Amino acid sequence: MMEYIRKGDDIYRQSFAIIREEANLSLLPADLAGVAVRLIHACGMLDIVQDLAASPHAVQVGREALAAGAALLCDTQMVAHGITQKRLPAHNNIICTLNHPQVPEIAQRIDNTRSAAALDLWHPHLQGAVVA
Repeated sequence: MMEYIRKGDDIYRQSFAIIREEANLSLLPADLAGVAVRLIHACGMLDIVQDLAASPHAVQVGREALAAGAALLCDTQMVAHGITQKRLPAHNNIICTLNHPQVPEIAQRIDNTRSAAALDLWHPHLQGAVVA
């Protein structure tokens, strides 16, 4: 029988270790490097590191917002479903409005895509939220 890692936590740890070994994280501040590792894990692209930028204290502010229960706003179902709820610090609400029944009408009215229209429905949730 072929040997392979079977436990999810071990797979997760090894995946992150490989990313840290292979990606050039030296381009980033330590806190943003941690975000980069998760982004690379999600997309499988080591080269995104060179395209990452964040305002000062963005990671700290984001962590504090999540700890305080801030909602996460996602523009796609894929992003929303890719967030592991049990890893959120305050059982944060994950919101994706793309499939909201009003989206097609809004898209037609603003003469834009459903994705753009869905963002109009973020307004009641935007204050203090984290955009994922």
